[in-house]
Amino acid sequence: MQQAFEIGIRATPGRDRDDEGVAAAPVDSDGPVISVSAMGDLMQCGEWRQVTQDGALGSALGALAQEVQDDDLVFANLETACPGDDGVIDKEPLVLAEAEEILQCLRLLGVDVVNVANNHAFDAFFSGFDRLRRRLDEAGVGHLGAGEDLATAGRPLIVQRRGIRLGWLAYADASCRPSHVASAETYGVQPFGLERALAAVESLRPQVDHVIVSLHWGIEYCQIPSPQQVVAARRLVDAGARLILGHHVHVVQGVERHGDGVIAYNLGNVTTSDHHVGGRLAIHQTPRTRSSLVLRAQFNRRSLLAVELIPIRSRVGRVLLDDPKARRYLEYANRKLAAGISEGQWRRRRLYEDVLLRTARKLHPKVIRSIRPKHLSTFAKNVVGALSGRGPSA
Repeated sequence: MQQAFEIGIRATPGRDRDDEGVAAAPVDSDGPVISVSAMGDLMQCGEWRQVTQDGALGSALGALAQEVQDDDLVFANLETACPGDDGVIDKEPLVLAEAEEILQCLRLLGVDVVNVANNHAFDAFFSGFDRLRRRLDEAGVGHLGAGEDLATAGRPLIVQRRGIRLGWLAYADASCRPSHVASAETYGVQPFGLERALAAVESLRPQVDHVIVSLHWGIEYCQIPSPQQVVAARRLVDAGARLILGHHVHVVQGVERHGDGVIAYNLGNVTTSDHHVGGRLAIHQTPRTRSSLVLRAQFNRRSLLAVELIPIRSRVGRVLLDDPKARRYLEYANRKLAAGISEGQWRRRRLYEDVLLRTARKLHPKVIRSIRPKHLSTFAKNVVGALSGRGPSA
């Protein structure tokens, strides 16, 4: 039977420590306990490339690295591609960094598993993806959710820590508009379809102790998930998933317990940057889009024992732990989720955050010069989408 557990936002920095300052090892009567930390988007472009090239990445990420160094496994959504031999796709903004710059970040944070089922995985076509994939393999970093065909992209990743087996699945929903979607013959990300995902969870569950599902989904900048997302995530837990890790929308969404599992609808941005298009500032990051969280989950062989949420915020050249602003955004998202999300609330919230706030950001004095006719078309489409209640799979 599943043990009772709580989801808590950490109030004070640091874990429980023994008298010598070493992180206290979890103890459980049912055998070994492992600690898994999950982060949102790692976007190592722009200012973070500059930090890396300046040799300052260690100090910039030092507090975060120290926070997760004692965990048994660290996960992140790797939303950065590396250059290949075939140029780049026709899309702005692109999120690119050299493979060694990406690996330096992953090594520093001790990342063991990355999701590559996202809308930037193929910014440099397959050659860039394959170059990065080979470097991840050489570094011993597990990756999942994309490949040269659907069979490869859909292959589960099984990782064992202290005798506890974790099975990972990863998907990119149509809402994130991936440039390449895998099929039987073509490369790309594994597309999210609820019935396929449910079948995959049910197939993987007998092979492992816990199933974890990584979902790149949702409408950007909305701090609540759609009702359709809530239904889908809860059904995945009902099918046997223990932990759902969402990412993509660049802001924090709520975290909830459902049955024997926990759903983090969106983890936010760990590292991000202002984006320039044609030499002009096109996307200006705000405290809301720079706020994120680390989700730390403790498992024994049978159960999910505890979940701790650590608010973090990225500033230019530094990641802050237990940040008050990030905490307020997380508390707000949790309150909205706990109160329930109706179709009407979702449409109104989406109209406000995905349309009005997005447009307001374009009117920022430093950004307005980047506006082009295509942005007016995008604005009109966003209005129609919000009013029609377009869900995450539209």
